[in-house]
Amino acid sequence: MLVLGDGGTLRNAEKLYTGLNVIRATQSDWSSEADIGITVRNVDASQIELRRVEGFTIGMRTLGDGRGVEDSTFTLGRIVNNRIGLDIWCATATAWNTSVRYYGGHFAHATGVNASQDRFGIRLGNEPGAYANHNRHVFDAPNFELRQAGGNIAIPFLNQTSGSAIIARNMRMEACSPLAARHTAGAQDCEYDVAWTNTYLVGIDYTATANRCGNAVINRHRAPASRFQRFLAGVPNTRAAAFRQSATEVGVEGLITIATSTTTATFMADFCFNGLTDLTPTDRAVTLAANRGLGWVLDTSQAKEFALAHWLTSGASGGRLFVRVFDGAGNVREDIAGDVLASITTMQWNGPAKGWNAGAPMDDANFNRRQTIRVGASVAYAQVGVIGFDGPIDLQSLRLYGLPEAAPAVLNGTPLLTGALFGSGRREFAAEVSWDLPNLPPGATALIDVTVNGARAGDLAQASLVSSTRFIELDAAVWSNNTVRVMARNISAATFDLAAATLSVGVVKRRVP
Repeated sequence: MLVLGDGGTLRNAEKLYTGLNVIRATQSDWSSEADIGITVRNVDASQIELRRVEGFTIGMRTLGDGRGVEDSTFTLGRIVNNRIGLDIWCATATAWNTSVRYYGGHFAHATGVNASQDRFGIRLGNEPGAYANHNRHVFDAPNFELRQAGGNIAIPFLNQTSGSAIIARNMRMEACSPLAARHTAGAQDCEYDVAWTNTYLVGIDYTATANRCGNAVINRHRAPASRFQRFLAGVPNTRAAAFRQSATEVGVEGLITIATSTTTATFMADFCFNGLTDLTPTDRAVTLAANRGLGWVLDTSQAKEFALAHWLTSGASGGRLFVRVFDGAGNVREDIAGDVLASITTMQWNGPAKGWNAGAPMDDANFNRRQTIRVGASVAYAQVGVIGFDGPIDLQSLRLYGLPEAAPAVLNGTPLLTGALFGSGRREFAAEVSWDLPNLPPGATALIDVTVNGARAGDLAQASLVSSTRFIELDAAVWSNNTVRVMARNISAATFDLAAATLSVGVVKRRVP
């Protein structure tokens, strides 16, 4: 083992190490992490040139000991047949490992070397209780040929820290797993820019111990825009889209109304309200009470990551992210680790509401207004929105973004979400029945009651009949909840006896004036 730099609390500044070339006499079996080729300790404002390190469990380790590694430049050459090529590590709570530049690096494995074992190009990690906020490590043009074969895992980056801004640019991935990185803790704001790989479906693996998301793969191979945001849905002004669900309830067209009060519901549709009390339109927004929210239901069978942007009156702070998750049958999933992650906040299980809410209100001062949400692999559907929680909020606009490699369905307003509540951000409801009118003399009328789920007193109703005559006049009105009464009148001077025909009935919720 070659060790460079003093340990403990000593600062090794303005050092120049060149021509580093360490090859193990026999190939390691990777059983011990004490098997390290080169250790570089506590360097600051230094230049390190690695030509080659080969055959170890860990090729090169940069070690923050009692002090730290920072503000240095590493030029990397061949890093071959090591389980972990470059290990960015901290040993104590008073150490650090931040703000380092890396150029190049050929991380490779020969065929047959420990072929069944997992391997990683670069690891960021720490001893238990040691510094774990590794940040602003920038890698330019690293090349990974990690020899993924059979059941082994071969991933360029393994991030076991809760740091931020690990930036890799113009990576090459050959014979790797289709993952740029694996995250096991709270790392965020990391970007992995892939210039070439064997597939354009490259992602990040968040393990069950991960508690943050908010990282990105930018894949330029065959899909140069594959990780830029895709607009999925939005309501630019909630007040303009507000309608009267009933005499006492208000909804917003295009958005599900969310209740966070105690519930016994278990099926997805039963959590999706068309409108509720405690939504109050103002002159420019809709005020949501603490236990109310607005949002969407999404198909998350493939798409897993979303960004939600909201705006309160005058740019005020407040509101919290809220997510409910469901399986493929639409049954709510309750308090399952890994189901919901956010980029800046810890998502907390809200048992009475059977959902996850953010641990803090959204506020620019706390850098948590703009956040990413990620749902787990077993989540087939998700309800995503903003709730008041801490008190009323004046919500003006709400927009939802995703990643372009998937175009998930936004399910608001579909029959899938009607259930017993009849609606999910819908102003318009419709029904069709067959009506065989009786024999109608001139001026005579006939009545029929049609079930239109979601209809309420005061809604606007209309009807039309697929008929060859123009002399049957139809009037429609909401007669009671979920029922529209249609009256047909013969306005001609002749008697009609029409064959059965399709009667279409429509109901429209009133806008809030």
